[in-house]
Amino acid sequence: MTFELPDTFAIVGAGPAGLVTARAFLNYGLKIEILERHSRVGGIWDKSNPGSPVYESCHFISSRDYGGFIGYPMPATYPLYPKWHQIRDYVRGFADTFGLTAFIRTDSDVVSAVPVDTDVGRYWSVTLGSGETRNYRGVVSATGGQWVPVIPKFSGSERFTGTIMHSSEYDDIDVFRGKKVLVVGAGNSGVDIAADAAFMAEKAVLSTRRGYWFLPKLAYGVPVGDLLQGNIPDEKLPAELVGLDSAGIIQKVLDAVVGDVTNYGLPAPDHPLGATHPITNFQVLHALAHGLLSYRPNIQEITPTGVIFEDGSFEAIDVIVFSTGYDNSIPWLPEGMLEYEEGQPKFLLGALVDNVEGLYGAGVLHFAGNTYPVFDQLVQLAAADAKALLSGENGARLKELRASYRPSFKHDGTFLDVRRNANHVDIEAVNTYLKELEEDFGVPVPYFNTPDFYV
Repeated sequence: MTFELPDTFAIVGAGPAGLVTARAFLNYGLKIEILERHSRVGGIWDKSNPGSPVYESCHFISSRDYGGFIGYPMPATYPLYPKWHQIRDYVRGFADTFGLTAFIRTDSDVVSAVPVDTDVGRYWSVTLGSGETRNYRGVVSATGGQWVPVIPKFSGSERFTGTIMHSSEYDDIDVFRGKKVLVVGAGNSGVDIAADAAFMAEKAVLSTRRGYWFLPKLAYGVPVGDLLQGNIPDEKLPAELVGLDSAGIIQKVLDAVVGDVTNYGLPAPDHPLGATHPITNFQVLHALAHGLLSYRPNIQEITPTGVIFEDGSFEAIDVIVFSTGYDNSIPWLPEGMLEYEEGQPKFLLGALVDNVEGLYGAGVLHFAGNTYPVFDQLVQLAAADAKALLSGENGARLKELRASYRPSFKHDGTFLDVRRNANHVDIEAVNTYLKELEEDFGVPVPYFNTPDFYV
């Protein structure tokens, strides 16, 4: 009897990236199974999942109106920046509405996925934590990038008599009550947690390696991200912003709302705006301006009772929170199958793997934009390639893409050469690529203003 290759694709992860992948694959008429290691849908937004980096005060960094899934708007009753449990419920609602829940196998932890080559082609053998082995035509890694905390090493940390934690371990503001708290790092979580500490701790200190640009979350009553990305139509813009490009808008916002950050005791940014992530949070500036939070430069040494900083100052500290980012590890793939750069896996065009048939990635790039729509757009290539693998549809053009199409998603000098920018890309370059993907390679791409793409 001739061996028949399986025709189902495994999607590893039932968080937002896995769910947009599932919808895209189904839209191509492909068979799927979603393997989720936890007991419920939601990924990081289910705060009860072990290792979830979500904390009680966490809110969505994108806006209600433009940050959601294409074709599935968030409820108008949500606030402009929804809270974590609202996003969790929204993600689960998305899975139910598009019939994705039926394809999910929960409590299915993938421990290995290996390609098997036969006379009739390749398939993938996937082993679960239960010991069960299942065969698929291909595998998509959609496990998210915030499960492997990065904690820097500083001299003296082993002698510290207080508490050291990563932001992924932080849950509730009460842990800071009556404590002297140092938050290290100014990513989205870092500034949220520093603000929590400012309003609860006996003393709160924020430490960073460099100066950053600070943006408010709202300006002119509108989410700042939506202003910068051109989401707001002219008729809804304040008159003074009409006709301005994003650079002009951001300059007006910075001048009117933020001003010179050194007035708050912060160092001036040492890079152009956009060279690394700007900080979108105004509570920190409020806390600094009111003496609830103080700033210190990078750590030089940790002592048993506190921290010495690079400017020679010392602060007595009880709790150190490292908000210093995450690596993205895919340990269930054979060693060497993926290249890594600074702890981040490298996927061709954010979706494919060079010279590896049937292996795909989803949600693996970082960018200054609305996450879920861009995840959806980038995974269309994976879905189209999987369809070509099964049926040959559009195979010639996709073979050409794999062989020679290498657009740059970032240019020399665009971003600071720092660890967190290893997989950070220029959203304008991504948008140019998406147009070429449609026009030159015949892969349709959904957009936020085309909500009927999946109807």
